[in-house]
Amino acid sequence: MSVPQAYEGLWRRKGIWRTNGSSDLVTPVWWFQAADFHIDLRIPVDRKAMTGFAGTTVVEGERCEWRPEIAYPFVSPELDAGFMRFDSDDALHEAGVDGSYKEDWWREAGGPATSNRTVLEDGRIQYEIACGEFLARATGKPHKAADITIWRQTPGGPWRIIASTTAARENVIVETP
Repeated sequence: MSVPQAYEGLWRRKGIWRTNGSSDLVTPVWWFQAADFHIDLRIPVDRKAMTGFAGTTVVEGERCEWRPEIAYPFVSPELDAGFMRFDSDDALHEAGVDGSYKEDWWREAGGPATSNRTVLEDGRIQYEIACGEFLARATGKPHKAADITIWRQTPGGPWRIIASTTAARENVIVETP
């Protein structure tokens, strides 16, 4: 099962507005979407409510559902699904199926996005999604905190970690992720 190609790429959240009156226009959110898999990472400035997850994505009409297999700090039992509307090729509006929120997204890097899911020798599951000069990797076991890292390649050069569940890694430069 794969998602429509229009979803593929790296999406960044402009903002979220909740029906309880709260909103968030500042938390950096990265949503990598490939044909079958997603990696999502959200790191508030204070890093206290950081979340991230990786797993499969199911799209049926305008309804999109994310089914995490691994997560940081844990896989939530709550349904994560929204009704999606493309306002343009690079602008997406999401409304929670429960009506509790609305989010706006813009495409940072377009597809095609390449991805893979691997089970490592120690039993951990690893998702990788590459799109343009960006690469996301999520590694972990179900019901244990996953490690999620996002790199951006400098033009013709090494990779820099731009976001991670491990703060000490951010801004580290590596030749190969």
